[in-house]
Amino acid sequence: MSGIVEAQEAVRALPEEEFGAFSSWFEQYEEERWDRRIERDQKSGPLRSLMEKARADFEAGKCNPL
Repeated sequence: MSGIVEAQEAVRALPEEEFGAFSSWFEQYEEERWDRRIERDQKSGPLRSLMEKARADFEAGKCNPL
């Protein structure tokens, strides 16, 4: 847990312009992690069955246009 506390303290100590750069980097990093998780789940996880059902429903004409 001390690593988290140290990271929080380091972020709080950043000058404004460095915090902006860190914030942009962290947002991108978080998006990349999310994308990797979605890709992993898409291949073998919980999204696989949902995708298959959605595709079957679409092909059976059970979907309405948005």
